[in-house]
Amino acid sequence: MKNQFCLFVIAALVNLCSIHAQEQVSMQSLLREMVDRKQLVEYPESIPYKAMQASSYNRASVSPDQPGWFADSDGVFCIRTEKNQKGETEWVLMEDKGPGAITKIWAVCFYYGLDDTTGANLKIYLDGEEEPTINCNFFEFVKGESFVKPPLAMETRRAGNSYLPIPYAKSCKVTMDKKVFYNIISYRSYPQSTSVRTFSMDEYNQSQVLIDSVGHVLERGVYGDLVSTRNTDTYSFHKTLRPQEKETLVIREKQKAIEQLVFKLDAEDFDQALRSTVLKISFDGEQTVWTPLGDFFNIGVGLKTYQMWERAVQEDGTMICRWIMPYQHVAELEIENLGKQDIQMAVTAKVMSYAWNDRSMYFHSSWRMDDPTPGFPLFDYNLVNVKGKGIYVGDQFTVLNPEEGWWGEGDEKVYVDDDTFPSLFGTGTEDYYGWAGGVVPNPEDEFYTPFLSNVRVAAPNSMGYNTCTRTRVLDAIPFNRQLDFNIESSGSNRTSWFHLQYAVNTYWYAKPGATCNRKPLPEMASRKIMTLEELQAYNEKCKADRYIYPGAIEAENLETYQSGDAVRPVEKMDVWGELSNGEAKCYQFTQEGKPVNVRLTELFNDVPLKVCLITGNTCGEFDILVNGTLVRTVNLLSEHSAVTTIDLGVHKPVNNALDIQFVCKKTGQLGIDYFLIK
Repeated sequence: MKNQFCLFVIAALVNLCSIHAQEQVSMQSLLREMVDRKQLVEYPESIPYKAMQASSYNRASVSPDQPGWFADSDGVFCIRTEKNQKGETEWVLMEDKGPGAITKIWAVCFYYGLDDTTGANLKIYLDGEEEPTINCNFFEFVKGESFVKPPLAMETRRAGNSYLPIPYAKSCKVTMDKKVFYNIISYRSYPQSTSVRTFSMDEYNQSQVLIDSVGHVLERGVYGDLVSTRNTDTYSFHKTLRPQEKETLVIREKQKAIEQLVFKLDAEDFDQALRSTVLKISFDGEQTVWTPLGDFFNIGVGLKTYQMWERAVQEDGTMICRWIMPYQHVAELEIENLGKQDIQMAVTAKVMSYAWNDRSMYFHSSWRMDDPTPGFPLFDYNLVNVKGKGIYVGDQFTVLNPEEGWWGEGDEKVYVDDDTFPSLFGTGTEDYYGWAGGVVPNPEDEFYTPFLSNVRVAAPNSMGYNTCTRTRVLDAIPFNRQLDFNIESSGSNRTSWFHLQYAVNTYWYAKPGATCNRKPLPEMASRKIMTLEELQAYNEKCKADRYIYPGAIEAENLETYQSGDAVRPVEKMDVWGELSNGEAKCYQFTQEGKPVNVRLTELFNDVPLKVCLITGNTCGEFDILVNGTLVRTVNLLSEHSAVTTIDLGVHKPVNNALDIQFVCKKTGQLGIDYFLIK
């Protein structure tokens, strides 16, 4: 009887989903969309939207060539503070004009210290109303302890995530009634002509049957086998693959979609087989998936069990994928053994009918792995750059951390189409994946929810392999021309000899012909999985070498400095990170308007000039002039000491030299690490 009820609920929701695109946007339509797996395979053109994000990221991050691009302390910034009708101060976290919908709210669930688990109240104002539509404790709201219950809102580790859709027709403003602390709000921005029914508590209370049904479907898709409402055909093979052998499953039925894939792998060295067994999928002759099988399922370095909405791994190693994958004529699924051992491979594909249309898209997954990556200098680690039209639906992030301590300070930075500044700018890697730091993670911090999972946490204190994953439905990211997804490579050890190793997957749908910058990496997939001890030994070897930035003209070695009164040399400045050659040229300015000059000589052609400067809480603001012309004004004052590279443009030498002048606008220190002229 229970299974019959589940079948009825899912069938009813799917039928409702099939007509929701013709409705106005509402909480109810968005809830139905959340559990309609087929919605992601078609580009949202009937009700288009732009994925946006508001967060407490450090506002010192302005552009890659400005100080502060990698600034930390991402939890204490907001749009503004203001007084409400009662004269009380509120901190504005998010504000949007025009039709839209909040799709996800994440927040740390402690307040400026692990002991305070009460925090502030969350207030959500809709359509310009003076009174908030939602006014409740922030932590209770995201943990599922307010009127929103799991699985629509759930606690993870020291944080919570609400997926309750909150649409609005005219405007939305989100505030908290105490000083801002770490938060991220994902939302959709719709065109002005979009018909939206604004969220109300009356509608919420009247929609309990739908809300409970959606929750039940999410849990059914997560915690048990998905009950299919469609007639499906099954294709499979079970075969032993010797090293370098491959097997292909060809599905030639037209106008179909793969509804579910099930994989069962066995090998003597199971962990290595997860990395060296490669999954390739092509649709209508276009290869869209190339990835190690284990990495696709967040287990590229060893078995871990979890259950999510789109993917699951069971205790016996069975791997299940529920992303729907449509095609027009033929689908080809290939397994290749790039390892040095025999493997036993079983594959089952369930295929459903699907009418391909002009909005339909192919499913893609790309994989990136690199040689060990230095912890300094900081940079934006690119997960994928996609050219074409599509929608981004998730990623997994695996890192080998060679020492006890935190490995993931980096913020996500996502550029969509013509963005010059990221549409989505986050507050930290663990925040992006739905949980929070505050302590160094250990295996008890592993968890899974429908759309988030901390699949693997190493012990002790994250030393070893760690894996996080996030998938997207209502918070998926459409792109018309391109998408560029980055996460800062930013751990707690910021030295050039310290290395982490990354392996990441991305998941997205795109119209035929889309391309990305991630090519097959058979050499990486066939490698022996790096051990913790091997990475530690590699770091010890690198530690013996002094860090020098390639091509750097070391500032401390130049002898062409001139400075006047109120400017005195400083022996050193504190830096979180590493200076090229271990030194810098440092000055203390005690009066505005005073300069320091330095000349770069023996230059005979136009020179592309950059300078690396120190930022910190003792630094000042400076005009930078090249050959007497003002080029940039930089404010180097920052809560965190670091270094930043400033692009000064291309310049013509005068008498075979560039005269570079730093003129103090606000007193403080100036630290010059190096110049680059290439």
